[in-house]
Amino acid sequence: MSGNKIKNAGAVNNTEQPVTFFESAANIGTTFFSISPDGRQVYFLSGGYEKISGYSKNEILTNPKALFRLLDREFIPGLRAYLKSINAGKTGSFEYRIKNHKGENLYLRHTGIPVIKEGKIERIDVIVQDITTERQKLQELKKSEERLRILFETAEDLIFVLDSAGNFVTVNSNGAIGLEYLPNELTGRHILDFVKEDEQAVVQKSFSEMLKTSKLVTFEATFISKFSKEMIFEVNAKSLYESGVKFDGVVGIGRDVTNRKRDREKVNDLNNKLIEANRIISIEKERVKQRISVLEELNRLKSEFVSNISHELRTPLASIIGFSETIDSDPEMPQEMRNEFNGIILNEAKRLAALINDVLDISRLEGGNMALNKTGFDLPELVEEVLQKVKAAGKKKNLIFLSEYSPEKISIYADKERISQVLANILNNSVKFTNDGGRITVYTRILHKEVEIIISDTGIGIPKKDLAFVFQKFYRVNRPDITIPGSGLGLSLVKQIIDLHKGYVSIRSEENQGTSVIVQLPLSQR
Repeated sequence: MSGNKIKNAGAVNNTEQPVTFFESAANIGTTFFSISPDGRQVYFLSGGYEKISGYSKNEILTNPKALFRLLDREFIPGLRAYLKSINAGKTGSFEYRIKNHKGENLYLRHTGIPVIKEGKIERIDVIVQDITTERQKLQELKKSEERLRILFETAEDLIFVLDSAGNFVTVNSNGAIGLEYLPNELTGRHILDFVKEDEQAVVQKSFSEMLKTSKLVTFEATFISKFSKEMIFEVNAKSLYESGVKFDGVVGIGRDVTNRKRDREKVNDLNNKLIEANRIISIEKERVKQRISVLEELNRLKSEFVSNISHELRTPLASIIGFSETIDSDPEMPQEMRNEFNGIILNEAKRLAALINDVLDISRLEGGNMALNKTGFDLPELVEEVLQKVKAAGKKKNLIFLSEYSPEKISIYADKERISQVLANILNNSVKFTNDGGRITVYTRILHKEVEIIISDTGIGIPKKDLAFVFQKFYRVNRPDITIPGSGLGLSLVKQIIDLHKGYVSIRSEENQGTSVIVQLPLSQR
């Protein structure tokens, strides 16, 4: 009988329609067979079983229970429950894992359908499906759900789902606790129960917008916590639709922006601080820019400094010694000549003292040992005072001096002596580098919270390549065709003194067109 049944199964396989169906089933990892109730005789077996199990068709026919030898032990209880259901004449199904002939883990779904005639099980029709891919996707889905669950529970923001009536369905723990509630205390209650009464219309309007669009809607609302604390939330929410048609609720995220809103009151003050910070940054950028130079250039400047200082010290000393020796060696020298020589000695001594003072000032500034003696004073008065002293030197070159002061009273709180030193250094440079008959202009004005002093001349100017270095100590513009005495310390002192006052100094110049030095200082503030 067994042989006849198998032969008939083969005959069925020779018909066109079943072959097409079973082959298609085999291609998607599904196989069919019919087996006797005791599991010892196979009546029918479709293709694809070899691919799933690794057994040949003949092996299965001679030993129908071979597949269960591949079954992992943890699935044996499931097999017993399946067999119990089948023996009771009920359809049974269970899922299990096997290791095929390649050593690969496969997951199968085994469904048995008892065929009963005259109260007895005549045969069992079985469907075996390869569900490995399905199980893998299910596993990935579970992992994804777990990641989302962790994200949902650990997020600091308020994450919620509302039903179509506006009641909380789901709320994350941290979000609920932020409102001083437990999640189950919010679930089932309407969102407006927790919104400040005079802002409920805003929330309702936002929900109306959500019904009209599938886009994200953003709004702000004040929520009332369990213990009556007002908390401002920025909410991003989106409508949910069942089958893409029927409105099913809202999903949203609310962020506590209470502190951010309160900080808006300080915006004006912060803007002012930002302006000040930008000014300081500009000072620092300029300082960095001015200090950038290669090591070779620094070494050159050091060597040049030693040479210049030596020369600057020797020149007045040589004059002092020479004229002193001449006076000493000629007792009968006319008094007029003696007075002239004494005047030269005095001027050279003053020049020497000024140079030494500049070097000492530089040293104190760089060592952080220069303390400012700040007082309040009228700036235009000081500028005019320094200008009058410098005019004496300018007369020898027939220079024209012009000055223009702001009609407003300009009072600053600074070290008067050091600001006078800054003005004298800049003006003396203008006199030194302006040709006969040239013009020097001094202009002061109030600019925002600062006072600006502009000293311009029509002198020989500064080459563009040297502008970035003029505030470096001992730096001197190389002019092969002109010899002008100087130590290269003046502008370095100017910058460091102005920096010490939290001010700003810059130079604009064009060769043979003149130079403008711009000094900015804070207005009077104690």
